[in-house]
Formats: sequence, structure tokens, C-alpha cells
Amino acid sequence: MFIHSIFHRKSQKPAANRMGFALRTVRPARKDAGPLLKNIPGVREKCVGTDRLYFAVRSLGVQGRDHVLQYAFADDRGNVVMSAFVRSEAPSALLLGCPAEDLAMEPLDPEAFDFIAAKLCGGATLVAYQRVLQGGLLPFGAARSAAGVECAWRRFQQTARALGLSYSPRDPLTLNDCLSLAGLPVPISEDAALRALAIRSLWRWMDEVD
Repeated sequence: MFIHSIFHRKSQKPAANRMGFALRTVRPARKDAGPLLKNIPGVREKCVGTDRLYFAVRSLGVQGRDHVLQYAFADDRGNVVMSAFVRSEAPSALLLGCPAEDLAMEPLDPEAFDFIAAKLCGGATLVAYQRVLQGGLLPFGAARSAAGVECAWRRFQQTARALGLSYSPRDPLTLNDCLSLAGLPVPISEDAALRALAIRSLWRWMDEVD
């Protein structure tokens, strides 16, 4: 699926086969989104420094018959403006996933998270590491309200060639690979919030050297 299809398709949950491939390694008791939005002052107006948001999605495993995902968004100021655990249906997760780790909070209902993410991403340009795979896991409301999705992975390949950075084209470049080649710190864990901040660091480094 190409990214333009994300913004012109009918509302639907991410395909299970894409989710398994993108995450390699998604639904709680329904919660009302209204009170949750009160904890995000002004939603995006007050917490985002620019019109760009860096995001990452990771798998936390299987809980019951659901796949639990962590979504995290960071702004250009280096603020983690949201990190949330969300349940999503993923039949393949029952075969491929591992039990979800103990969570400090009950994961959000997909519909509640979709409403919050749509408000957060409204009008923003989203930046992901591997646009199609990660972008395909965005809830429909967030994908529809965002101005677009850019790919740090693709941009880094172009930047690396221009700078003459040496890497093997046969092996897929991970985010940690790119950070190391750029001389930037590597996240100490796979936490989505740390990865979103790392994508921001990589993107801003490319702004400086391009």
C-alpha cells in the first residue's frame, strides 16, 4: 500500500499482515475520549512548537485476544506530546505475538484513541521512520487530519549518499544504524517515545547537513 492511499481510503483498521511485518516482533474496555482530551491542554495548539510531529509505533505483545501497541508523538521542541497504549484487533498476533508486558495503565479503546490522535495530528506533517509501514498503523482519523507523512528512512539514504557515508546497501538500515552513522545517540530501549525523539534528532541533523 502506498502512503497516498492512507489519506483516501474508507475508515478501517490496519491490516493484520502489515502490522505483523511492520512491527516484527492491537482493544480495552471502552473509554470516553472527552476526559482524556482535558489532559492535553489545547490539544495541539499549545503543545506543538511547529507543524511537524515525529512519531513511532511499537508492539507490546498480546493481551487476551488483542494486540497492544504504543504510539508516541514528539514535536520539534523535543517534547513528547503524547505516548499512549492502544488495543487493536490483529488476528495474526495470537500466533506471532508474545504476552504483553505489565502496563501501568489500561490500554485505550481504538475509537477513543482515534479521536485524540485526529485532534493532535490536525494539519501537522508527520515524520516516521519508514513512512509506509509506520504510517499504515496510524488510526484513520490521524492519517486523515494530518497534512502528510514524510519518511526519515528514505531521506537518510539520500543524505548518506550525498555525504559519502559508507553502509551496506544489502542490509536494511535500522533507525539505530542511521543514528550511529550520523554520530547521534542511540535510544536505550525500544520505547516508542524514545524512538520518536530519536527520529526528531535524525531529521534535524539532516536539516543541518543537507
